[in-house]
Amino acid sequence: MVARLDHGQVWGNFQGGILCLPAGALTWRSGRLDVKTEDLDDVFREEMHKAGFVVEGNPDNLFEQPRQNAEYAVAGSIKNIRARICAPLSGYGDVTDVKGAAVMDIEWQIYSRLQQAVIATVKTTGGFEIRSMGPGNFDNIIFGAFAQNVKGLIVSAAFRNTFIGASVRPDDVASPGALAPIEASLAPGHGPPVSINDATGSVVLIFAGDAQGSGFLVSSEGYVLTDRHVVGDAKYVKVRWSDGISTLGEVVRSDKTRDVALVKTDPRGRQPLVIRRDPAQPGETVFAIGAPLDEKFQNTVTRGIVSANRTFDGLRFIQSDVSVNPGSSGGPLLDEKGQVLGLTESGYRLGSAPVSINLFTPAPDALDFLALRSRLVGTVDPKGASAGASGGG
Repeated sequence: MVARLDHGQVWGNFQGGILCLPAGALTWRSGRLDVKTEDLDDVFREEMHKAGFVVEGNPDNLFEQPRQNAEYAVAGSIKNIRARICAPLSGYGDVTDVKGAAVMDIEWQIYSRLQQAVIATVKTTGGFEIRSMGPGNFDNIIFGAFAQNVKGLIVSAAFRNTFIGASVRPDDVASPGALAPIEASLAPGHGPPVSINDATGSVVLIFAGDAQGSGFLVSSEGYVLTDRHVVGDAKYVKVRWSDGISTLGEVVRSDKTRDVALVKTDPRGRQPLVIRRDPAQPGETVFAIGAPLDEKFQNTVTRGIVSANRTFDGLRFIQSDVSVNPGSSGGPLLDEKGQVLGLTESGYRLGSAPVSINLFTPAPDALDFLALRSRLVGTVDPKGASAGASGGG
């Protein structure tokens, strides 16, 4: 956060006495009542966390390089503040017990680390009022006005299009059946079980600019499933296999709403993983494979159970306590037979600490939204027919 107000610029009226009569002006960077922009960072984080977003970086160092899994940076410039602050006991030397209101204008910029450019600018205005005097209310008034601006940013079309997915125009959102099908040789679901150790050979690390995530091979033609937020807006990505060999991948299709993407690369003779159509069952053992936190932890395997099947905003998710972290996104969630139940989507945290509540996109839903279908008889069908099984995870 920065403030585009000149030193000494008047940004509000100071009032005093029981009747709150005019007693002077509030000027920028002078006087006992002033705004410290560095204190607004905690408010930003709190509002983002309330909305379900994780904010990376060091709150004590606004210019610290974000961790590699942070695809975007957000900056705010305070353009104007209009405030009236009343200290009823100012005649007795008390200017800390105050009441009043403030309105703040902010211009936000959203920066894509993948594109290395500002991809959206959002202007917001927000106000907040406290009618009863109290100690510390000056900060509460300013923080309240700022929080309203953060909320305005979150609900703006530009923010939603970037972080959530466009939902205003029907042609902005892909849905099952809206895309021309891509036919591929998906692995049949009736073969012998695959060990978790062998399955790691079909899981890849994906680099899109400075960002990274995971993915896994689903067809002998080289189609790799991953999350849309892993590839971002990149057209081409680097795909690194478990043996350290890298290949070039092309992002051929993605969907923001379901947060899934399809990458085409050289499969290098690796065996595609089987997509399981049977629903995940609460209590069954599952394994997640990915690259948590850093590329040096590629193909980390963790174990847990299916906690529940959830539906949020009309989209289905598998909930599990299996350990995942940033960098695991897009990696597979496997059952004990090595079949794919889902893709790592997100995890809940308290502050920076994980709480074992993680969400996974059901793999059949990923195929449906990307219109990836099997060309082989007897293999997984995107409509749900597979060896007597139906439904989705």
